[in-house]
Amino acid sequence: MRLLPFLVLVGCASEASVQARWDAFVDEHASCDTVDDCAVVYPSCPLGCYEAVSADAVDEANAEADRLIRAYERGGRGCDYDCDIEPALTCDAGRCGFAE
Repeated sequence: MRLLPFLVLVGCASEASVQARWDAFVDEHASCDTVDDCAVVYPSCPLGCYEAVSADAVDEANAEADRLIRAYERGGRGCDYDCDIEPALTCDAGRCGFAE
């Protein structure tokens, strides 16, 4: 019985809810001491073209992005956009990110 609310929630994932979950995941998995601790993942629409995460979280980030995108696309939703090449990775104040 406890699984049913989760399935309903995932089956009805809006772009905003999927993006919020992705942002929370990235926030929890983007710590670094140096730029060598960071890596780029390419989640795709609707989560963005690229994101900086801790290098040790790449596989988990790719799995989370795939799960969230599948939830978003259930029911026929989809999106597409062109992506620029990502800027250089940075480790600023203990957080992976990109140079502006």
